[in-house]
Amino acid sequence: MGDGKRAMNIGIITAMPEEFRAVAKNLDTVVAAPCGSFRGGRGSFAGHEFLLVESGMGIDNAARGTEALIRAGRPDLLISAGFCGGIEPEREAGDVVVAKKILITNESGFEEIPLLLSSIGRAFVARKDAPGERVFGGTFVTATVITSKERLAKMMSGAYPNPVVEMESAAIALVAAENGIPLLAIRAVSDTAAEELEFTLDEFCDADMRRIRLYKVLLTVLRKPRIIPQLVRLGFSSRTAAKSLTAVLPRLFSSLEDAARR
Repeated sequence: MGDGKRAMNIGIITAMPEEFRAVAKNLDTVVAAPCGSFRGGRGSFAGHEFLLVESGMGIDNAARGTEALIRAGRPDLLISAGFCGGIEPEREAGDVVVAKKILITNESGFEEIPLLLSSIGRAFVARKDAPGERVFGGTFVTATVITSKERLAKMMSGAYPNPVVEMESAAIALVAAENGIPLLAIRAVSDTAAEELEFTLDEFCDADMRRIRLYKVLLTVLRKPRIIPQLVRLGFSSRTAAKSLTAVLPRLFSSLEDAARR
């Protein structure tokens, strides 16, 4: 790049197809670029090159997907992007949270993951200059087992700002740190603290948690017809989260210009 700018190679990990699409909408001419067994795509934005990978859900898939991405092209920056659940009532569907800390749940509670966090995320949250845009710095809680949001809130006792729950970022952070690559984790809220899900994703997914299968959704609905209203609400709020993520990412990607000049 001219004008003293340095092109960056950026890797983005998403878990689900909806998250992959929300990110890909912001990249120029995304072409298929599988990373091993994982769905992948290559694109660009403002002169920077992006490799986008859909890992599937959970920490095992996230770790393997991140390792495959790093093998395919060592990035200067890793981004964990997707959806999350709010733990505190202040977070609304569509709110965007950028990780300042990442915790992982264990049998006794949770532990903080050592991070090599990118300063780009902190600077992005500090600006928050778009009118009406709800972007917050916060704490990601990576759940290894299904845990109610109410229980997570009690465990955290208000000690961590803007906590949200998801299933992948701790694993991505560990692989990133092992490889000396800074991480930026950004998620949009798809289900609020008031929405305690009465189903688990493994009820909907294939054995390796890589894809949601319609027949498994239908079988689960037959067993638990009470979840139908919840699925409808989650569908709407997930679309809200996808729109928020798609709207915020161009500003985030534009902020890479500052990092590229160093």
